Amino acid sequence: MTRFTIRYVATDGEKYQVEKDDYYTEIDLSDSGIKSVSLEPLGHCGNLEKLNLDTNLLTEIDLSPLAHCTGLKMISITSNELAQIDLGPLARCYSLQALELSDNMLYEIDLEPLRTCTALRWLYVSDNRLKEVDLSPLENLQNLQYLVLSGNMLSQIDLSPLVKSEDLRYLHLNDNPMDTLDISVLFQFENLESFTIDSRTTLLAHHKLKHQHYFPDPINDVLDSIEWTHVSVSHEIGSD
Repeated sequence: MTRFTIRYVATDGEKYQVEKDDYYTEIDLSDSGIKSVSLEPLGHCGNLEKLNLDTNLLTEIDLSPLAHCTGLKMISITSNELAQIDLGPLARCYSLQALELSDNMLYEIDLEPLRTCTALRWLYVSDNRLKEVDLSPLENLQNLQYLVLSGNMLSQIDLSPLVKSEDLRYLHLNDNPMDTLDISVLFQFENLESFTIDSRTTLLAHHKLKHQHYFPDPINDVLDSIEWTHVSVSHEIGSD
């Protein structure tokens, strides 16, 4: 057993430290008034599964040490002041199931490192300042169940990369300035429980889909408002 020390600076300007043993599977530093923290010691914590840094004052964070935490399942850094974040180190976190980055100030995010996180189920990046998000890195994440991007500045988004996420249950895109959204890919998600979008957004779908015998409940709820088109962005649905 090895002990390690996590050091951070709090809002009062004072330096603090927390000592842990490397057998810990969960580290909770939420609501601690943290302005800056070094995660370097976590590179020696091979058993780490959950890291919680919610409700602090972080403006930046280096996730590099987490590349050594291959058993990491959950990272939550909600309610901070992050304007950007490099997810690169998470490409080696093959067991990652949940990534929560809501309620920050993120103006961009590159999801490419998540391409290798095939166990990912929860991705929350709501209430930020994102103007665009490329979902193509998620195209092979068959376990994805919750995708929450509400409360951003997205004017458009291509949902077609989600075609293999057949267990998708929650898709929240409300409070974004979208004029139109093609939801063709959502028609195949039998487990879809919740789909939120602003009423001002015009929903589009390929015309062949209206002849399905079954619609997921959230799609059934908006069926009458859909504009049927002969062109779809979905990889699975051919156009005439």
